[in-house]
Amino acid sequence: MSIELVRNQINKFLINETPEVLAIRGKWGVGKTFAWNKFLEDAKKERRITLRRYAYVSLFGCNSLDSLKLRIFEQVIDTDSIGLKPSIETFIKSIESLTLGRNLLKFIPSLPSFKNANLSLFIDSVAFLSLNKVLICIDDVERKGDGLKIRDLLGFISVLKEEKDCKIAIILNDESLSNNEDEALKTYREKVIDIELLFDPTPEECSEIAIPSECYYSSKIKEFSKNLRINNIRIIRKILRLSNQLEPLLKGYEPELLHQSLHTMTLLALCYFQKDNNKIPSYEYLKNLGYKMYGLNDKKETEENNEWKAFLRKYSFYNIDEFDLEIAKAIENGFFNESSLLAEADKLNAKIIANKSKNSFSEAWNKYHNTFDSNEIELVASLYESFKENAQYIDPMNLNSTVKLLRDIGENEKADEIIELYIQNRKNDKEIFDLKRYPFASDIDDQRLIERFNSENKCYNDDRSPEEVISSLVGKNGWNQSDIEILSSLTVDDFYQIFTKQNGDHLSYWIDACLQFAQILNPSEEQKVISNNAREALVRIGKQSSLNARRVAKFGIKVESDA
Repeated sequence: MSIELVRNQINKFLINETPEVLAIRGKWGVGKTFAWNKFLEDAKKERRITLRRYAYVSLFGCNSLDSLKLRIFEQVIDTDSIGLKPSIETFIKSIESLTLGRNLLKFIPSLPSFKNANLSLFIDSVAFLSLNKVLICIDDVERKGDGLKIRDLLGFISVLKEEKDCKIAIILNDESLSNNEDEALKTYREKVIDIELLFDPTPEECSEIAIPSECYYSSKIKEFSKNLRINNIRIIRKILRLSNQLEPLLKGYEPELLHQSLHTMTLLALCYFQKDNNKIPSYEYLKNLGYKMYGLNDKKETEENNEWKAFLRKYSFYNIDEFDLEIAKAIENGFFNESSLLAEADKLNAKIIANKSKNSFSEAWNKYHNTFDSNEIELVASLYESFKENAQYIDPMNLNSTVKLLRDIGENEKADEIIELYIQNRKNDKEIFDLKRYPFASDIDDQRLIERFNSENKCYNDDRSPEEVISSLVGKNGWNQSDIEILSSLTVDDFYQIFTKQNGDHLSYWIDACLQFAQILNPSEEQKVISNNAREALVRIGKQSSLNARRVAKFGIKVESDA
């Protein structure tokens, strides 16, 4: 049933005073609650709600009818206040609205048993009296507690309708109830529910209802959501929330970078949150996609992977880079690491500007992707000349793809030549030769390239001090293998000297940076050594005095001083 049909039925339900039970059912995440709230607010603005009081109640964890009655009573507000959260003022107003009238509040303290009674228990016993002609929405039925049986719930809803003249909307997910209560729901729903609506919006309807504004970011997310056929409003809203965080961070960058950020984020979010759909690529496959779409590796793809590639081609998504991986981290964590995101954005922005040049590397690759012409000589010449101009913007994975293509068409000499050309152009970027740091290292498979990178990497000695390494970890979400190697070589005495020689705001950040390895899942032996030695150094510091014992306690280290 389309959104407009559902909206019309809900409007008829709201404007009619006749006591009725309406059920809105549909798959998880399609936005049933979101749509109900939106249609309800629209109806309020247009003064199309006949009943004057409203309560929204979630059954999450609700274990009894008494608890449900109290929840409804606590949530009752005037329909004019729809869109606002219940407060202590609305709660007092609900008490005043009881049949006994305003004097009830004055009368309660004079009751003989009041001193030994809990006010909530007293209210629970009389709350049901106030539930006359109330519009009630009952949500999260499938998440109710085991103590509240579906038979009793539907019986109570029937009483609200028949005896209290209420109108009740029930939001149901198309998924199994706990404790095999599906049969009870099937048995009693026909007797209790008057109107049942299937909420099954199209992707177009989902994006329209979930993304109301028309700024660049929201219009792009709307476009990409439609392209990916996303009909889960919860996922769309998560994407929108992240885009609101992203917008101020990427002001001033090239439009292509903004486009890529939203294009990638919409796809990654779909694959991350909708894990039960094998028609879309798995999240892990997508994160490790690299340049697999270009068919330049020798690995045999499964039938499923080939279907995923077709899906990605239809979405015009061909590779994933280090900037995209920063977007992935934000989807997993719920926020962006600004420093690492902007560092990758700067690199990508420079690459985008270079790609706009006449002799861009991407333009040269088009002579491979966009034709079946016999143009080997032209292709090799174009790749070689553009490579010389753009080597500083080319990542190792793209280098590997170029080298493999040249070898496949018999240009081994040219392939070796551009490896050396690349190394000469990136001499000042020594970290790039350390494949342990590169997230797509598993896709680098040209042996000559690997050998030359390893050889170059050995030429560079990491001469950073431990203090410099620790400082570099502050505020970051990750670390390099060389960071781990330097810090794991430190003894307890080394950490003791480092911590005791520091003064200033940065000291706490340094300590947190060293202790963080104890908090990660499945730490390596080297990471365990770092956190253990740092901790032992802090224990030693804490034992020096009661003051220092208090100081290290804020890092979760409890010791008694020897002083």
